[in-house]
Amino acid sequence: MPDGRVKHIHVVAHATRNATGGVDFFGAVMDVTAARETEDRIRFAQGERERLEQRLRQAEKMEAVGRLAGGIAHDFNNVLAGVFAYGEMLFEETPADSPLKRYAKNVLTAATRGRALVEQILAYSRSQLGKHAPVDVTHVMAETLELLRGSLPADIRLEVSAPKLPLIVIGDATQLHQVLMNLCSNAIQAMSEAGTLRVVLEAADLVAERALSHGSLAPGRYVRLTIQDSGSGMDEATLARIFEPFFTTKEIGRGTGLGLSLVYAIVTDAGGAIDVKSALEHGSTFVIYLARTEAALVTAGQAAAPLPRGNGERVLLVEDEASLLALTAEVLARLGYEPVSFSDSHAALAAFEAAPRSFDVVITDDVMPGLSGTGLATELRRLRLDIPIVLVSGCTGPTLTQQALVAGVSEMLVKPLQSRQIATILDRVLHHHQTVR
Repeated sequence: MPDGRVKHIHVVAHATRNATGGVDFFGAVMDVTAARETEDRIRFAQGERERLEQRLRQAEKMEAVGRLAGGIAHDFNNVLAGVFAYGEMLFEETPADSPLKRYAKNVLTAATRGRALVEQILAYSRSQLGKHAPVDVTHVMAETLELLRGSLPADIRLEVSAPKLPLIVIGDATQLHQVLMNLCSNAIQAMSEAGTLRVVLEAADLVAERALSHGSLAPGRYVRLTIQDSGSGMDEATLARIFEPFFTTKEIGRGTGLGLSLVYAIVTDAGGAIDVKSALEHGSTFVIYLARTEAALVTAGQAAAPLPRGNGERVLLVEDEASLLALTAEVLARLGYEPVSFSDSHAALAAFEAAPRSFDVVITDDVMPGLSGTGLATELRRLRLDIPIVLVSGCTGPTLTQQALVAGVSEMLVKPLQSRQIATILDRVLHHHQTVR
């Protein structure tokens, strides 16, 4: 058409020979543009439906794995709590020149790695959010690649491009390290013994919405991380399943099928998106987008501030597991507080009801038989509106946070607990009391 529009025409023609021997044509020309456009819209809608169904199946699988992970993590956190607490006590009490000081430090290092493993497990659960804070992706990438270089095969070349200035996102440094390590490790294995691994970090500003293979991006400022390999690549069938939990093409003993599903969970939890391109014998390219921010980083000096201590304040402590109850009480006493311990929430409620002004703060586990921690908080608030309440849980999320808000909880702590966490939270609720947000 003169105005640039495209018309779809359907032509039907019939030829016959007339009496004089000539050929006559009879036919019709129909404008089928509207019908064709309707068919295109239907095909597009069907494609969108298939993509949405695929994402729904992925979400259902992640939810199932998350429920399993939550149960495992709860018990593991209880074990780690003892390792952390007694390791810290041993480290503090041991003279600086004793070899036991080094042993205690190694115990705490191992416990920290165990906690990172729990966080990795919980990343599969959509109810478990990462510890979102400003993170310099440039620094995380440098640390990860430094670790990777030590195990890089001789015939695999590593090409790195990154800015000298920080690129800040809101996320979890440990989880971003896991994203990088998983993607780079997979790329190395895909190249067998020779090839090129290219890692690029850069700022990216989008002026329009962009659809990716796994997610979409609104206009804005982003950090773009690209991991590209020259390996064996993937066919379409494999590419469609790479983020499914437990799906793997690796031989037994070389992969669990959890690495890429972890990457997917971490990136989407941080509000990012992923674009994947791959073809057999042409390698793979993973591109991660995370929203960029100008938020200030927490400095090492701020993180290492002296522990705030108590001044004999009485703490109503509620925990149904006897070993954890005794352990937390000992930590509180060492921090300068006077713990009053209960393994039963109903007994704790009765003691508080008898003398509500004799306690300065409450620390309660959430998962308790009979009366949960949020249920106990509701009853305590009914008896005394101004009592600070700290809720402890092995795994947090929007649902629990909302329940805690309704119950009047002041702060929330995630297991396994460490002395610094407890000291900081108690100082905050006792001197700057506010309700959890």
